Order: sequence, then C-alpha cells, then structure tokens
Amino acid sequence: MIEMQSITNLDIITYNTLLKGYCSKGDVRGAKDLFLEMEKAGLAPNDVSYNCLINAAVSSGNFREAWNTIDMMERNGVAVDHFTISIMMKALKKVKDPKDVSRALDLLDRTAIDVCSDEVLLNTVLETCTRHRQLHRLEGIVATFTGSNLRPSVHTYGSLIKACSTLKKLDKCRELWHMMVDECAMLPNDIVLGCMLDALVCNGKVEEAVTLLGTWKAKIAPNTVMYSTIIKGFANNRQAARALDMWREMRELSLTFNTVVYNALIDSQARVGAMDEVSKLVESMEPNGCSPDAITYSTIVKGYCIKGDLDKAFEVFRSMQNHGMAVDSIIYNTVMDGCTRHNRMDLVDLVLEDMDKYNIKPSNFTLGILVKMYGRRHQLDKAFQVIEELPRRHGFQANSQARTCLMCACLTNHSADRAIKVFEDMKEAGEGVDGKAYGSLLSGLARLGQVEQAVALVEEAYGLAPAGSRKTVRRGLPEGQNLEPEPLELLMRALGQRQLMPSIGVPLLERLRAARVPISGRLFSSTLQNSWGS
Repeated sequence: MIEMQSITNLDIITYNTLLKGYCSKGDVRGAKDLFLEMEKAGLAPNDVSYNCLINAAVSSGNFREAWNTIDMMERNGVAVDHFTISIMMKALKKVKDPKDVSRALDLLDRTAIDVCSDEVLLNTVLETCTRHRQLHRLEGIVATFTGSNLRPSVHTYGSLIKACSTLKKLDKCRELWHMMVDECAMLPNDIVLGCMLDALVCNGKVEEAVTLLGTWKAKIAPNTVMYSTIIKGFANNRQAARALDMWREMRELSLTFNTVVYNALIDSQARVGAMDEVSKLVESMEPNGCSPDAITYSTIVKGYCIKGDLDKAFEVFRSMQNHGMAVDSIIYNTVMDGCTRHNRMDLVDLVLEDMDKYNIKPSNFTLGILVKMYGRRHQLDKAFQVIEELPRRHGFQANSQARTCLMCACLTNHSADRAIKVFEDMKEAGEGVDGKAYGSLLSGLARLGQVEQAVALVEEAYGLAPAGSRKTVRRGLPEGQNLEPEPLELLMRALGQRQLMPSIGVPLLERLRAARVPISGRLFSSTLQNSWGS
C-alpha cells in the first residue's frame, strides 16, 4: 500500500471509503490487501467492510471468494445483515450451481432476518425465490408481508404479484392489484400491469387478461410484451383464432412486432396443426422487419409433428441442421416429442444419435421425453437409469416435471410402489410437489385399484387426519392449489366399484366439504351416483 505510507491515523470510515474505491474498480485483490492493512492498523473491519468485499467478489463472478468472506465475517463476530443477504440474493441471478442457490437461501433462513424490514431486501428475496421456484419460502414471505406494516412501492407490488402467481394464488394477485390501485390510489406502470397480465394468463384466465388490458390501455400504453403474454395464453389454450385477433389488434395500434411475438403467434397455430396459417405468418415476418430464428423453425417442426406429418417435420429439421440452426436441445426435443407421441420410437433413437454426434446438451425436457418413451416401451428400469445418469453426465438436476413423468411411467407399468417412492423423493426435493403431481398419482392409484392409498393421498393433500383420528396433519398441497375434479371422480368411481362408497367415499367427501375444499357439482353428483350404485 505505497500510496498510504504517508497517511496516518486513518479511521474505519476512511478505510471503508478506500475499500469501496477498490471494489468499484473490481480490484478484489487490492481490497483484500486493504483488509490486511486495516488489521495492522488495529482496526477491525465492520459490516460495511465485509459487505463491500462480498459485493466486489460476486460482481466479478467469484462466488467462492464471496462465501469465504462471509465465513470470515461470521468467525470474526460480525453479523450477517440485510445488505449481505441482498447482495447474495442478487448474485443468484448469475448462479447456475444449485449448491450456491441452496447455500444462499440457507443463509437467509439461518440469520432469521425479517425480509419485510427493508423493501430492497424483500424484492430481491421475492425475485430469487420466484426464479428458483422455492414455493415453501415464497408462501412464508407472502404471509410475512401480509402481517407486516410495510407500505410497498409499485415495483414491490409487481414482485408480490409475480410471487403469488407462481404459487397459483390468483385471488391473492387480484387482492394485491386492488390494494395498489383502489386502496393506495397508485398508478401501475407497464411492468406491473405486465406482471398482472402474466398472472392471469398463467392461471388460465386469458380473457380476464384481455379485459384488464382493455381497461388500462388508455392510461398505460400497451406494448408488444403485453400482447405477447396474452397470445401465449391463447396458444396454451389452443385458441388459435383468438391469438390471431390479438395480432390484428396489434396491427391496428401500430405496435412494433418482433420475432418473439411472431413465434408466439406461430406457436398458437402450430399447436392445432393449422400449417396454412403458419405459412402466412412466416411470410408476413419480413415485411414487418422480423426474421425467422431457430425457435420459429422449431415451432414449425412442432406443427408438422402435431399434424402427424413426420416426413415434413424431418425435412425442416434436417434443413436446420444443414444451416447450423439446430444448435441446442429445443429442436431435438420437439422432434423426439412428436415421434414419441406418434409411436415412432425408431426415429427417436435416430435423433438421440444426432444429439451425441453434434454434442447437443440435453435438458430436463429431453429427460422427460426419454422417460415417457421408456415408459411406453415398458422399459421402466431404463427410465430410472436415464433420470439418474443423464443429469449427472451433463451437469443439471432432474426437475419436478421430469420426475412427475417418471412417476407416471411407473403407474403406466402397474408399479404403484415405485411411483409412490418417486413421489416421496419429490416431496423431499427443493421444488416439492404441486397439484399436478398429486393429481397424476391419485389418478394412477385409482386406476390400479389402490383405493386405500389413493384415499390416504387425498387426506395428505388437504391435511385431513385419517378417519377417526384427531391428530393435526400438515397440508401437502401448496396453499391456493387444489386437486382437479377428474382424479377425485376416478377415485369415487373406483370406490363405487368396490362397494366402498357408504363407508369411505361419502365420509371422505363430507370431510373435504367440512375443510372448505371446493367440490365441483359434477364430483358431488358422481359421488351420489356411486353411493346409490353401491
């Protein structure tokens, strides 16, 4: 520290100011040397010192250095504070290693800091948990906010709405929107309106999203992202005509088109096999200043696969390979999924060979397709093998969707015990299980005649104590989620076939109603019919 030799009697504030200078330049080594200089001068680094160094480390992508600094901070008796947590939460935007994600969230849990004590902290934690689908943590944070006195800004309302959408708590999203707009008289910006539109679309309320956009577009200028969100919703619902209505509305408003919105439009038509409309949309891209990309062609391939024209699908796929556009797993997944759906397992094997040949890294979607394929081939052991080996070989973790596919493969192959084991493993994993996983297992158990286990699963889902017991049971389903009517109807029919409706089916329905579980009229009628039939 030659430049400091002539300076004496420096205090901690001066040292921290110098430290910030090194960190702003990204000079982590210089900052660490200054730490040593501080200690030689008899000054112990404080929370500001450590947070500055941690921030510099994560800014340079050196997460190991950041964790080493946090360890040193705690060893020296300096408490991790909300600034430390905010820095590590922001750092998780760049993190791919799930161990770093888990360690940062464990740090949050260990410090027991009130996330609602600081709005910046609340936003970063919400965004992190939403991105990494930490559903149980999100539930806790939303509950903490509900009981706090925090008066959030518009930006924070957007983060809260996004979090509640991830939790499938659409009523809570609506409540937050009402609080912001009506109770607090805040004017939402385009980002928060986009969050609310996305929440509605992701929870199956696309027409409500169209109405909301129509209500606010006089005050908040609509943009391409908003329309793209709605178009994707209509695509997911296979409402191809409504997607084209949004396209025409965009043209009337003279909104700028981009390849993303075109891909959503093309997807809306490809999902129903409307390849003539796909061709018209592709032709209109260039006049609107857009060019087809790999996703465009991948979507076209998907359309031909849905239509059952695998020859055309392979023709476009081979063309993409020849032009260097088949560079990731998306197109390979699309072709394999189409071939699997049409029972062309021989073609799936060819595509897998191509993935190895071109060094294409598989994804969780690839994994799900392969698990489905082996399940249909009645090669259950291979399905288990691929879900363990493929992620390990290519450096990713099997997610809940892939493991749900494995569970369904077990049920398809009449292996209820293995399906339950997969389900239990999913519950222990970070993502947990959702209503879809519960519904898939319930349907499978009912079809296989495992009615006692199916009933126990419903009880677990809703936190119902077994019949005759008064013990408290934790609800398995995430808050705000419910089982779809179809799996419950399957269970009631299975109980009816075994003359178990009076003794098990009707009492179960009554307990569900007592727990205020929403019961469809169709399910209620089905239960009564099965009860009478027994």
